[in-house]
Amino acid sequence: MGPKGRWSRRQFMSATADATVLATLAGALKPLTALAADGGPTLTLYDPRFAAARPLALALAGPQSLCATGGDPTELVLEFADGKFGRTPARLQGVTTESVPFCLQQLIPGARLIQRRADRDLFVWTLEGRT
Repeated sequence: MGPKGRWSRRQFMSATADATVLATLAGALKPLTALAADGGPTLTLYDPRFAAARPLALALAGPQSLCATGGDPTELVLEFADGKFGRTPARLQGVTTESVPFCLQQLIPGARLIQRRADRDLFVWTLEGRT
């Protein structure tokens, strides 16, 4: 706050922008949360380079397991290909950059990808394999 407890224009604009981003993120998350509630094994990924990613992933995952992944999905894709995670989960979801779900989709023929932009860098997404 500025002098005498007043907000400066800059503080007001910053707070308004933060509130707008949070409202947008919540809107993107709501429909994808419904998909996550369908049941079946789910792995939730998030990109720890972005402060907003983990809280959004926690909201998306609920009690599901979280897994941090960086901007280069190569290592994660190789871990799936090598079977590190066992059988590929029926559903993958996350809050990451766009390259992660794209690369994972290439591993699962016929997979359905639903994604929404959360902010300039992040996407909230769900990837379901064919049953």
